[in-house]
Formats: sequence, structure tokens, C-alpha cells
Amino acid sequence: MRRTPFPATPCDVVTLSVREFISELGPEASVSLEAVCRRFLEDSNRAVVWFIRFQALKAWCGRRDVAQWLQLDPAHARHACELAASFDLNEAWEFDAVRFRAAVESIKH
Repeated sequence: MRRTPFPATPCDVVTLSVREFISELGPEASVSLEAVCRRFLEDSNRAVVWFIRFQALKAWCGRRDVAQWLQLDPAHARHACELAASFDLNEAWEFDAVRFRAAVESIKH
């Protein structure tokens, strides 16, 4: 059985596969940790990682400048979800807004 290390610091938050991270839930959804744990029954630490990454994505998408920018091109939201599976978190347990947006913009359609 695979066991994900507990993420005690932002740099401990492991990478998830895009498939593993992306689900039927969009960044606007409300998700409980309990619901996420049901998705990762075999590895509760992986559920914690998923939840941390999801919250970082929600925080980034919730920024006014980002929300307006995301509306300009629907592909941006999809690319952001894909990048959120593996993008590094900053000291605040979030994605650096400028670096994350630049990474999303760099993805070819």
C-alpha cells in the first residue's frame, strides 16, 4: 500500500497526478475533508494533500483579478486545475499568484 507522507510544511505537499486531482468538482465547489477522505480511503495523508491543493486553487481563483482573467478564456480554468495538481506552494500554503498565472498562460491550447 502506498503511503503519502504527512505534509507538515508547504514543501512537503506532494505532487498528485492530474487525473487524481481533477474530479467532478470545480474550484467553486465546497468540499469537506470527510468527502475527500472517502475518495482516498487507502491513504488519508493523500486526502490531506488533495484538500490543501484544492484550497490553494480556490484561493487563487477567488482573487478578483484572477476571476476576471479566467472568464476571458475557459481553457485557463482547465489548465489551472491541471497545474494545481503539482505546482509548488508558497509559505502561506498557496500558489504564488503571479507565478501560477504565468504557468497557466504558458500552456499551449
